[in-house]
Amino acid sequence: MARRTETRNTRKNYVVLGDGITEQYYLKHLKELNGYKYVLRPSLFTGITIESAENLIDEYVSGGCTQIIYITDYDTIVSQRKKEKFEKIKRKYKNQEQVIICESMPGIEFWFLLHFLKTSREFRTCNEVMTELIRHIPEYSKKKEYLENKIWTKMLCSENRMETAMVNSKDILKEKEKGDKGELFPYSKIHQAIEYFEAQKRNKKSRR
Repeated sequence: MARRTETRNTRKNYVVLGDGITEQYYLKHLKELNGYKYVLRPSLFTGITIESAENLIDEYVSGGCTQIIYITDYDTIVSQRKKEKFEKIKRKYKNQEQVIICESMPGIEFWFLLHFLKTSREFRTCNEVMTELIRHIPEYSKKKEYLENKIWTKMLCSENRMETAMVNSKDILKEKEKGDKGELFPYSKIHQAIEYFEAQKRNKKSRR
């Protein structure tokens, strides 16, 4: 009997790639809390390398996927000496509207911090951001036992904090794009993903 070969179903409408468990749990909770419609990958809550992410994006693009969003931490890319590789990937998909790459510098915790304040203070690592973030979320932790409970994401979505983060993130990115800010200048592009999720949600409602 011939052995069955497992193939990945790439004919998904909307796919979001999170490169670590913090991103993946955040995206999982966000989807449930806000009623977003996307497929989260990888599905086993394991980290993916930048090379794996590129392969997944290529598979979904060739499979006819409508939208692929890749969310990653920039400090991880730098620490692994993959900056040149990452910039190459961004150039590769620059003119492909179905691919959105959303990095945060130094990491996703900076995006969380923007829910509480606007700052362009330089942070060398995610740990430095976490020190500041814990002032606002004292119990915050990157441990699985904490991340898997959606209460922290629910808190980030409450009291107009998401709207605050969106405004802060856009303003800081505009400041960065003016140039001459240095490699440690913090920013996040996750607001671009949220804007897409919200637009997709509105479109689905309008078709009902």
